[in-house]
Amino acid sequence: MESIVVTGAGGGVGRRVVAKLLDQPEIDRVVALDRVPGQWLQAQNGPAIVDDRLVPRTVDLRAGDLVPLLEGAKSVIHLAEDHRRLRRRRHDTSIMQRLLEAAVEVGVGHLVVLSSALVYGAHADNPVPLTETHPIRPIESLMQARLKAELEDLAGRWAHESNAKLAVLRPTTAFSEDGPSWVGAALRAAISVRAEQVDPPMQFVHHDDLAGAAVLAATARLSGVYNVSADGWLGADAFRALRGEIEVRLPERLGEVRHHLARRVVDGALLDGLEPYVRHPWVVANDRLRSEGWEPAYSNEESYMAGTAAPLLASLGPRERQELVLGALGTMGAVTAGGALWLRNRVNR
Repeated sequence: MESIVVTGAGGGVGRRVVAKLLDQPEIDRVVALDRVPGQWLQAQNGPAIVDDRLVPRTVDLRAGDLVPLLEGAKSVIHLAEDHRRLRRRRHDTSIMQRLLEAAVEVGVGHLVVLSSALVYGAHADNPVPLTETHPIRPIESLMQARLKAELEDLAGRWAHESNAKLAVLRPTTAFSEDGPSWVGAALRAAISVRAEQVDPPMQFVHHDDLAGAAVLAATARLSGVYNVSADGWLGADAFRALRGEIEVRLPERLGEVRHHLARRVVDGALLDGLEPYVRHPWVVANDRLRSEGWEPAYSNEESYMAGTAAPLLASLGPRERQELVLGALGTMGAVTAGGALWLRNRVNR
């Protein structure tokens, strides 16, 4: 029996993973685990998932008995995270430890772990793009990056000691119609008000493409580290045009003011350590995952627009949204430049 367990099945990526697994006739059983009952049953603006092969289970991974849930699983796709992870770091680590202990007890031979390209760190000497052979150097002050690196280490030691296979996915900033990831939301706040002469390349991935990578990793029993991103990246001019928003370019001496402004937009804890990621490059190459047969369906532009479009554009597909926005940039660009110049002059008075 081809049985796969998905943790965090109620998230934006998890619901897509469950749906994609059930699209494959060779999968006999999908065990969907989530803390919120029935949350994974319906993707946003999509039909409810109804399939006899689907086994939903409501469980708190920090306390529930995981052994019976993993019995018979050929692979486990671990997507679950504690949304309060930045304040309660020990919970994410204990979730991974408990999951690995249960996997050893029932003999699970393959694990897919969702990490992040944040683990590479954003450094001035980063090559463009980063490949999987590049050492991980997470920014020490960004707890999420450090945590992901620690979870990768835990999973790696488990795979070595239990002679199991491990696939680690390192996606760049993820977006979809469900909205941006927390990283995406925090980066948007940090980008909107940032210093002069700061224009690193930007890169994104759609939740659908990330889900496809997770499903491929599980069904093909991939082993190793795989970057997940749209093809290529966006330069400064292309990204500014795509956003079509006023970007305040403050002098470097107002850096502290800028940081406080950004912290008012989102949870301030999310921005601690994030500033280097809008200052230095950390775009990745997806060649290794592509060599396994994965192909992104969304470009960087389409991924970004899918997660940031205005409500009135929600009914349009990603390509239609992108064409509409880019078509209006001739007018919006002039307004943006004029507005930003006026605001900057006000700040410098």
